[in-house]
Amino acid sequence: MQQPAAENESSRRRRFKIRSEFGLARQWRSRKNRPCDACRKRKSACVIEDRPPCLFCRGRGLDCQSTSQPRTVRQSPSQEPDLDEEPMEPLESLTESHLVEERALEMQISPGDVDGHHLLPSPDSHTGSIEMHSRLSSSHPRPPSSNEVHVLEPQIHTLEDGKDLTAHCMGLSAEQDTHLLASFRSVIINETNRVDGDIIQVYSGNPATGTPPLHFSILRDWFMPYDDRIKEESSREIEFKVGPHGPSLVRLYFKHVHPVFCVVSKVRFLRAYKEDRLSIPASLRGVVYGMGAVYWKQDPILRTLHRPFEQYELFHAAQASLERELDAPNLWKLQACLLMIHEKAAGNGTFETPRTWTLSAQAVACAQMIGLHRDPTHWKIAPWEKSLRKKLWWATYVTDMWASVSHGNPFLLHASSYTTSNLDMDDMRFDEDVPEDLKDMVDAANGNFDVSTAARFLELVKLTQILHNLLDTAFSDHAYRAAMLDLASQEIRLLKIQRELESWHSLMPQCVTMNYNTTRFEFRNNAPLHLAYFATQVLLFRALMTPASMAAKNNPLSSLRRYFGAAIEQLRAFLAFMNEITLEGLQAFWGRHGRSQLILIGNFLIHLFLLSSSPEQVSATFRLLEHFHESLQRIGELVDEESVGLIRPVALRIDSFFTQAAQIMRRGLTTGSYSEARMVETPP
Repeated sequence: MQQPAAENESSRRRRFKIRSEFGLARQWRSRKNRPCDACRKRKSACVIEDRPPCLFCRGRGLDCQSTSQPRTVRQSPSQEPDLDEEPMEPLESLTESHLVEERALEMQISPGDVDGHHLLPSPDSHTGSIEMHSRLSSSHPRPPSSNEVHVLEPQIHTLEDGKDLTAHCMGLSAEQDTHLLASFRSVIINETNRVDGDIIQVYSGNPATGTPPLHFSILRDWFMPYDDRIKEESSREIEFKVGPHGPSLVRLYFKHVHPVFCVVSKVRFLRAYKEDRLSIPASLRGVVYGMGAVYWKQDPILRTLHRPFEQYELFHAAQASLERELDAPNLWKLQACLLMIHEKAAGNGTFETPRTWTLSAQAVACAQMIGLHRDPTHWKIAPWEKSLRKKLWWATYVTDMWASVSHGNPFLLHASSYTTSNLDMDDMRFDEDVPEDLKDMVDAANGNFDVSTAARFLELVKLTQILHNLLDTAFSDHAYRAAMLDLASQEIRLLKIQRELESWHSLMPQCVTMNYNTTRFEFRNNAPLHLAYFATQVLLFRALMTPASMAAKNNPLSSLRRYFGAAIEQLRAFLAFMNEITLEGLQAFWGRHGRSQLILIGNFLIHLFLLSSSPEQVSATFRLLEHFHESLQRIGELVDEESVGLIRPVALRIDSFFTQAAQIMRRGLTTGSYSEARMVETPP
């Protein structure tokens, strides 16, 4: 008997009505005022902060008005309809299924709706960039009904350049299950009932290929006042130090650094710099200025002027800003991370500083945070962004591998940690052709896409992939244990890598060889690529000749003895490369990894000498050391104080060897005879 009473009570509550008008403030989930026509058609939340337009219409420049009549209430025949009233069901009277459906419908707020801000298109960098003007969105979780008016929205989007918005990649272990997010969307509302963040889908996944749905959280860049103050102070300091020379330093950067390490999105950077340089993060501006400043004396105008700053001052301010900027990582800030590593080395540096390793880890973390480790090929984003994301990922990959070699640390990026597809020439072509209105910002030779520059970077990535395989096969504790337990199987694996390395060298394009010149370019800085190749060869022979023990030295069948001659031949090729290095090449950009690569090779020369097992090997390896010492002396006479940092660490090691070699031999650290020891008592 109580059931009908309960139903009557529920019925009375469900017929509760409020007067609904349009135009007053309307918060999310509020039904106190009618939605506008656009939001009603989309079945999405209509949020009016103070007065029209609502967030959706304001963000899209739509006419925000409500011309449709409100819904009438189901009433008994004896009741007259009230056109100004709209029924509202109390929240507690809705079933769970109603709540789920209502949430799925009302939460269709795209990132463009977040406080009325779009993910805006980036500065035009190529024709057809109209694609960048479309906003991020996703389809409704259910098909619209037959009488439902809906608008077809574009499917090409960009994750970059949103005003005060940042896109963070959501991995499989993120705060919400990726398959659930594919069906239900939500926004994050803060204490003031404003939208703090949204979650959007860029790829729906493909079970046939085993690829999951992929989402990004779009967050509003709201930070503490002291964070913003530090960034502003760093920016002011950088611009004050540089003064009127900023454009000249940008020109020098794209002339000397970019052709070797092309990580900055050239046209995007130039356009943003010309229109509003402060729109570029202070970290990136600081490192571009700082790396361009290394070539101050090579500019015909700047070399007549006193440089009013030191490079470290710009890098210090840039790093201070970057520490705060990484609360909202994006492609600009990743470019700063990748360049920060290449600050000019200290003049008194004997060992490579661990800071290069920690900075490389920072770059890896930034790249993963914005999802560069996930293949964007099938994402609903603009083609230009796919290419840029791939290029920056592989630049991060190269940085991680060579930084790990510098210190013998385990690399951070394993084959199972990324799915990003390989680069191609079209990816490298993006953003390299400077339009006419920006060509005054770069030298004429740097205004158009250069195939040799792209080929050099592509070849470096391919070489680094071989290095990655080598490090994974032979230079970890687990790999060493496996090798010692089965030397024969390890040798087979290493010989396969050796064939890959030889194939890479044989198929190297002519435009990246040491002696390649054209009428357009009298000099090509290909030397860093070749130095990386010889460093990889040295690591390969170290692995093949393991264990480098006294027992192996005395065993004619040991791998140490069997590969000794091939190692000597490879080092002779390296010395021929050293003789091809000119003054112009020495003054070019090599990057910080060049120092550790030279150290690696120099130490291997000493390694071979100490492990020589016959007078002929002692003589041959000692002659190699002599020739290397002579090359370093020749280079030392050519370079100035600005460039000596490249060779100083390895030169000190070779000098120390010639000073101490006789003592080492006399102490019996090798099995060489006394007559062999006398060969090194007097250095050249």
